[in-house]
Amino acid sequence: MILPEYLSTIFQAEIPSGGWPKSFHIVTAHNPGKLLSDVENSIADEELRKELNFIGSRCFRITGCSQDLKHREPGWGVAGLSDEEAVQIGRKYGQNAIFGIEEKSLFVIGCLSGNRLEAGPWEERVL
Repeated sequence: MILPEYLSTIFQAEIPSGGWPKSFHIVTAHNPGKLLSDVENSIADEELRKELNFIGSRCFRITGCSQDLKHREPGWGVAGLSDEEAVQIGRKYGQNAIFGIEEKSLFVIGCLSGNRLEAGPWEERVL
């Protein structure tokens, strides 16, 4: 399900060494369909990081935020995955949607529907 607020998400991240990959995805394990405690979110986040490292994908920290910065969900930017592979990981961690970046454009991709909506230029969304 692609919620309207996903289309206005902004991101806190530092440019990875070597610059932004030409294409990558952003996946989180936080709050899978319900709010979790900080401890539960940290455990899920660490499991996700280990899985991404195990499959050999280049990953780097990116935090998705509401426009007012009151809601934040740490996640991982990950290069080298297809949309389908990234969506499968999002589904595994109970996410409604993930983000994809291609040619400097930001997309929201529904984990259940597979719908893909363009959300604007990537670099305009990074703080």
